[in-house]
Amino acid sequence: MANAPFTRDEVILALDVLYSAGEDNLSPRSELIAGLSELLNLLPIYPKEKRPDNFRNCVGVSHQIERFKEGYSIEQKKWNVGTIFFEVDAEYAGRHNELHSIAQSIRRNLSYFNQFPFGGVLEQDGFPEGALLSHLHRLIELRDGQKISLEERCAVCQLEPEIIYKSCGSLLQNHLMIPPAELDGGKKYSAGQFMTLCPNCHAALHRFRPWLQKENCEELLR
Repeated sequence: MANAPFTRDEVILALDVLYSAGEDNLSPRSELIAGLSELLNLLPIYPKEKRPDNFRNCVGVSHQIERFKEGYSIEQKKWNVGTIFFEVDAEYAGRHNELHSIAQSIRRNLSYFNQFPFGGVLEQDGFPEGALLSHLHRLIELRDGQKISLEERCAVCQLEPEIIYKSCGSLLQNHLMIPPAELDGGKKYSAGQFMTLCPNCHAALHRFRPWLQKENCEELLR
């Protein structure tokens, strides 16, 4: 893994530091870059045994951010900066507070990401907030949701799988309604924070933004 590209999760954290820094120095020797480098090395996205010795070190992280700033200032992507930097920046233009909340959620839940085997960047699976919070969301759905009784039909499309598929059983799933930026892996979630969905609506709600609640989940079909 000589050149591990920055993932959406890492870019969210890096841009949060950049947006928050203001006029502060982001050289390799700055405390902000040192903290970011340490944080990126704690994430389980890339297996430690496959990382090069200089993985996300202060020099590399600082240069990546500086190159992004240079490309942004001349409105031209630098060849050695991942496109993902510009995509996430454009996505959260004028919404830096929202990106900061997502970054804070990643920081807050660091100790919980490894409680269930992490499948890598593929776990993003449509989550704009990245693979880590997608992983944590599903972990909580498995941990707490499986203890909660399911309704008879999907809250969105009203499908009753047992009527259609009979011997295959319900197939319905519990969906956690807490927005990814508000997740807390140390908290146990109760029945009132879940709703019953069919697999298709469940997958669609994971991708739909803004995050829907039970009272407005039918907006998914409009």
